[in-house]
Amino acid sequence: MSLVKNSTHLLLYSFAFGGTAFYGYVFSPIAFKTLDRETFSSIQNRMLELVFKVQTVAPIVIGLTAPFPLATPTLATLLPATATGAVNLFWLLPWTRRVKRERRQAAKELSGDELEAVDAPLRKEFGRSHGLSLLFNMLHTASMLAYGVFLSKSLFKYVRRV
Repeated sequence: MSLVKNSTHLLLYSFAFGGTAFYGYVFSPIAFKTLDRETFSSIQNRMLELVFKVQTVAPIVIGLTAPFPLATPTLATLLPATATGAVNLFWLLPWTRRVKRERRQAAKELSGDELEAVDAPLRKEFGRSHGLSLLFNMLHTASMLAYGVFLSKSLFKYVRRV
């Protein structure tokens, strides 16, 4: 049982940290620069909910499968990781999606100066929600990286010194 639990822990941590870091800091910037806005937006719309779910749930499962006792400093890395994922999933993602819907609706119904009058504040609001989401994503990545340091320290106890 211990081998399964420890393996699950390592694989889940690797997937959660590596996957979300890669998506947020490698794939997304490349896709943004390469794809047209509609395609990029469509990919983000489909992926971000899944990414934020992983960011919310994975630290909990990682904590439950930890191969070592979780002390306060270790918990202090996993709790913010879960919280930042939850903030993105339950507050910032719906906010950002609402603003995008309102912008699309305004673009369908209005034009010219009327559209600009409605769209300018919506662009600003989108910038705020997106900026906060980026901040919480960065905090999540930093929290998971910090947990990785604790995990590494724990694993190095079992490595024979030469």
